[in-house]
Amino acid sequence: MRVLLLLVFLVFCIIPAALSFRDTNWSKYNRAGKKETVDFRIALNQRNLDVLENTLLDVSNPESPNYGKHWTSEQVADLVAPEPYVSKKVANYLKKNGCHNVENHRDYIKATGPVDSVEKIFSVEMYNYKHNIKSDQAIIRSSETYQVPFEISQYVHIVSGISELPHLKSGPKSQRLRPNPKDFQATPAPAGPADPGMVVPQTIQQLYGIPSNYQNNQNTSLCLAEFAADRSYQPKDLKTFAAKTGTPLINVVKNVGPFQPTQPDLESTLDVQYGGATAQTADVWFWTVNGWMYEFSSDLAATVPAPYVVSMSWGWPEPLQCQQGIGNCTDGESSQDYVNRVNIEFQKIGLRGITLLASSGDQGAPGDGNPSCTSRDQPISTIFPGASPWVTSVGATMLAAPSTSNPNPIDTSDAPVCGIHACATSTQEVTCSSPSALITTGGGFSNYSPQPAWQSKAVNAYLNSGVVLPNKKFFNASNRGFPDVSGLGHNYYIVAADQMNLVDGTSCSSPVIGGIVALLNSYRLDNGKSTLGFINPVLYAAYASNPAAFNDITVGNNYCTESCCATTGFVATKGWDAVTGLGSPNFKPLLSYIQSLN
Repeated sequence: MRVLLLLVFLVFCIIPAALSFRDTNWSKYNRAGKKETVDFRIALNQRNLDVLENTLLDVSNPESPNYGKHWTSEQVADLVAPEPYVSKKVANYLKKNGCHNVENHRDYIKATGPVDSVEKIFSVEMYNYKHNIKSDQAIIRSSETYQVPFEISQYVHIVSGISELPHLKSGPKSQRLRPNPKDFQATPAPAGPADPGMVVPQTIQQLYGIPSNYQNNQNTSLCLAEFAADRSYQPKDLKTFAAKTGTPLINVVKNVGPFQPTQPDLESTLDVQYGGATAQTADVWFWTVNGWMYEFSSDLAATVPAPYVVSMSWGWPEPLQCQQGIGNCTDGESSQDYVNRVNIEFQKIGLRGITLLASSGDQGAPGDGNPSCTSRDQPISTIFPGASPWVTSVGATMLAAPSTSNPNPIDTSDAPVCGIHACATSTQEVTCSSPSALITTGGGFSNYSPQPAWQSKAVNAYLNSGVVLPNKKFFNASNRGFPDVSGLGHNYYIVAADQMNLVDGTSCSSPVIGGIVALLNSYRLDNGKSTLGFINPVLYAAYASNPAAFNDITVGNNYCTESCCATTGFVATKGWDAVTGLGSPNFKPLLSYIQSLN
């Protein structure tokens, strides 16, 4: 314990790169030069969206004869893209008005334009902005909401890259004091003390029954997606991590987007080290995005070949995806419009056989919309993409303080670092919550998306269980409940810039669950079957078939943020709950269910 106190404790909130959220840390300092360039994209109105949704649900239903019959990207584009003349007309309009590098992707257009052309097209004035904290970050953006030209307005849904100022991380603190328990007065009480030991890959394998030395199918893959200024892990850190933990070297086969290996950031390092270590010999992709969810999802939907599993440890409240007059939506559009568009892209991705996972949030029920609990009578927040019904939403647990009666403690003696620093031994998972941990796992109900049929039985059992619930005016119980599952999210050992750090967050749990899905995919690929793709219907069906496929988390709540507690929130209980979902995965019975599928 004395050694652990010398370590640096860092927290990973899921910090947003929200397109439509104007970060007050940006300063406008002068007009952009007329010949400077701006990259942007235009999302076109799509067709046959009811067919898209129904087809995805059909191929993802384990009881359907069409289960696993995924489509190609071209087939998906044929279904949803507008008539060819539409995209050609929009692309030609941009070219005629001074834009270049115009790419026609059928249901969206990517382009680059000089500032004077962009200002004329979208009726804006473009300025240079610098970030007050990250001095190396600069961007060209409009100071007001863009207007879509009349000539193409009937074809356009949204435009990105013109008006939005992304929110950038100020960076995790190099020192962090433990929260004062006196500041956390919640009823019911949080989960209690946590195991002070470190979590290493062997902790995860033993806790969830994952076999080590797993020989993946050669086509097994996992992608870790990053946004905003999080652009780098350091390859040599992977070698140190493998040596210190006694695990195989992580196999990163592809980097997509901006990559700065000389300046590793901790979010990216965490994702690669634990997504890769859990997925073992799977091919790992590292994908960084200049922008937010629409840019990423539209590009991923069109990428061939694409990774089969994607983890996103990022999010921002649903209602803040657009704000009136300052977001990436035109006048009359809303955050819900933005969320709906990205959800369509998520459906396209799922129909291709790709699994998407996202963190459920690190600020408990109050969320990033109320991190200081100042609105104490309205504490329930949502998150996007974590509240999307088209991703697997992942919450966080922690190991409770070890019991002297624990007959089978976790054995991490084969990890060299555990011979120097104390590693966790407990096997009891509880809700990851402050003040015992540095974060409280998020969970609740979406503001926008209705409750899907595949989760209705589990969610309604929770709502009717007699568990203490928030006042019904604070959440919509008929909407999508999240998270779906959970995983460890406290005291992870990582190596960044050759330094040892301990980290907390749903940023830990999402890549770990992604790694587990990659292992399950490997079984199917070995047996000539499809990948799992949109996996949520299968997860809930597996739970209905055998609840032992998940470790039920029944202790704790999500009333608190990192610094305070609200007067209400959600409470963990038997079965699915809006704190830890179905629970954490129990690999062997979950694999057994997967083996029964077509």
